[in-house]
Amino acid sequence: MAVANRSSSSIRSYCRAIEKLSIFHQDSLRLLEIDQLIDFLYHLQHDKGLNWRTIKLYVAGLRYYYQEVVGNVKLAQQIPYPKEKPSLPVILSREELQKVFDGCINYKHKVMFRLVYSGGLRRSELANLKIKDIETLDGKMRIRINNGKGGKDRYTVLSHTILEELRIYFKMSKPKTYLFNGRVKGEPMSLGGIRHALVQAVKRADLDKGVNMHILRHCFASHALEDGLNIKTLQYLLGHQSIKTTLIYLHVSEVPLSKAFSPLDNWK
Repeated sequence: MAVANRSSSSIRSYCRAIEKLSIFHQDSLRLLEIDQLIDFLYHLQHDKGLNWRTIKLYVAGLRYYYQEVVGNVKLAQQIPYPKEKPSLPVILSREELQKVFDGCINYKHKVMFRLVYSGGLRRSELANLKIKDIETLDGKMRIRINNGKGGKDRYTVLSHTILEELRIYFKMSKPKTYLFNGRVKGEPMSLGGIRHALVQAVKRADLDKGVNMHILRHCFASHALEDGLNIKTLQYLLGHQSIKTTLIYLHVSEVPLSKAFSPLDNWK
């Protein structure tokens, strides 16, 4: 299935939705009516306990299937998206993050995770990073993100600390093309390989919180706000299309009042 401007993970979710629908309704999918599709969505939410984000992806897949494959545009548009119920992101303290980093036996993995945290990268963006995407010429300290979510390019910040750690990593591993090679040099590390490395580090850290790659990105956003980063700048660095997505981090960040000021005090 080729879907414009959709990531491979989204396409897999689309296919999974169609597969689950065919199991739930063993009739021909082309003959299903809107009531049957709503029953299926109710089953996913209340019987299977799927969260609204997953169901939203499934609905997008079903809508695509019925509009583009079956050709029933009217039915596709009737399939309702779930009401948005975003949960607050899990945030690790800096001490907890340090435990995760210390849990990395492989230096390459440690640099990977610290890079994700330092710049707010997504897992797929980390995997696709190439050596040339680390830009330091003319005093620039930035990371180029190519073909991020929604197919968009952007820049994010390159930490001076991470740059020094990358130099050590380069001497040790001598990567080719991609910043973090997989089993074969010149090929990117797989998403599964990245996930497995983090799972092992978290186990060694002995944390009682579930930690995934996206939580490292959440921590970047929350900690950056606490340190005084402007919310609009954060929106750009994260690659959020809507400021509403970025604003959720204000609810989980401990922004100190000591950094607040009155504009009246800046009058001359």
